[in-house]
Amino acid sequence: MRPSGVGTALRKLLGASAVYGLGSVLVRGLAFLLLPLYTRYLSPAEYGLVALTVTCTVVLGMLYPLGLRGAISRTYYESGTVEERKERVGTLWIAMVLSATLMALVFDRVGPALAAALLPDVPFHPYLRLAVWTAFLGVLGLAPLVLLQARERALAFVLLTLGAALSTTAIIVWLVVRGGGARGYLQGALIGAALAAVPYIALTLREIRPVFRLSILMPALAFSLPLVPHALAGWALEMSDRAILTRFLPLHDVGIYSIGYQLGAAMGLVTTAFNAAWVPFLFGTLKEEGEAAHPKVARLVTYFAMALCFLGLGWSLLVEHAIIIIAAPEYRDAYRITPWVVGAYVFGGLYLVPTNLLFWRRRTRVIPLVTVVAGAANIGLNLWLVPRYGAIAAAWATLAAYGMLLVLTWWSAERLHPFPYEYRRLGLMAGLALALFLTGTFLPFPSTTLEVGGRVLLWLAFPFGLVLLGTIDRTELAVLARLLRGRTERPAEQTGTIR
Repeated sequence: MRPSGVGTALRKLLGASAVYGLGSVLVRGLAFLLLPLYTRYLSPAEYGLVALTVTCTVVLGMLYPLGLRGAISRTYYESGTVEERKERVGTLWIAMVLSATLMALVFDRVGPALAAALLPDVPFHPYLRLAVWTAFLGVLGLAPLVLLQARERALAFVLLTLGAALSTTAIIVWLVVRGGGARGYLQGALIGAALAAVPYIALTLREIRPVFRLSILMPALAFSLPLVPHALAGWALEMSDRAILTRFLPLHDVGIYSIGYQLGAAMGLVTTAFNAAWVPFLFGTLKEEGEAAHPKVARLVTYFAMALCFLGLGWSLLVEHAIIIIAAPEYRDAYRITPWVVGAYVFGGLYLVPTNLLFWRRRTRVIPLVTVVAGAANIGLNLWLVPRYGAIAAAWATLAAYGMLLVLTWWSAERLHPFPYEYRRLGLMAGLALALFLTGTFLPFPSTTLEVGGRVLLWLAFPFGLVLLGTIDRTELAVLARLLRGRTERPAEQTGTIR
């Protein structure tokens, strides 16, 4: 089989990423559109309470399935027949549900003591108890979503997740507007998860044979269990900043920090969409072409980094003025948090590249070790800096921790098997983005209008700067422009610029 060129591969990857990205934009965009409503009906203290509880839901959702979500994806590609795949996925799904049930019951029992020790400002009942069972319901939808991704059925994946998000959001808004406060928000999330579980279970039962075989489960656990410490360390990366903030600052400040963090986490739209399309593309390409595909994959990584730098630069420059429209006046200072979180999410997006290579090579044991180190660094930096500098220090710590996560994961993957990244291009585009951001941040402007206009120009200068630095040539820009417009020509493959 003749390996496809970078232009063809990029066209395929962009098509899937566009669908996944549209779904992510709609789901998270809905949350952004509702920020004015939430900031009107929820005080900063209530929003801080919601943010802490939702973070607990996410962390529990990582713990419950024992890392078997990733094993399902791998199983799809390794199964020889449809019947074998149904048995394997059935075993893994049953194991995830049993594990989630047991853990939820345990946390429901010991939760009050844990909450008093770890989050003294957040009552276990009703807030954290709602998190325990919302996370449990979320596990029920993992298998069908993973299978849709593995089959590269991006549209079905997006429609399913978007439907669940819309119904959940509608319930949350109704309860919050009726004066439910933080409790109403979290109750709405639980009800929405319960409604979404019904079609998820129905779809799962169509795709599995409900058997439970230890001969299938044990090798899968050998692959996935090393990821459980990774999930625990994920708690340190995702939640420790807000948990530590509650020990030194009031919930009011936690709420403002959480809004700034959420605005910065908009970069997750890009990384989530990319990774959802990237995993099946990468695994399928490496299976078909082997190491011959490495230069092509490395070029696509460069384009991904370019997109992250461009979008992250624009949002970091403009968020100070965008927040005036997005949030209520008492939340305005949240913009100071956002650029640091944007940088962290850029690092987090790039981290996915060596991580997926480690997944492919079945070297997952190194992933939790690296995450533990980065998570511990985040906790340590928060404990050291937050008492001295306040909430902004938590954002600094987040950036540093995700940077450490990227560097250590890259180093671990390279030590096991070097990969031909385009280091010069990556370094130049990162340096250019940083220089433009610092210019826009510290350059004095005589008026708000000129400041907004100047920052927009600095943002749009990024691709032109790449051309001037020789980081990307005009032919590549033309190819990318045609791909983004959906044209079918293949000038890159004709000219040989992108191979």
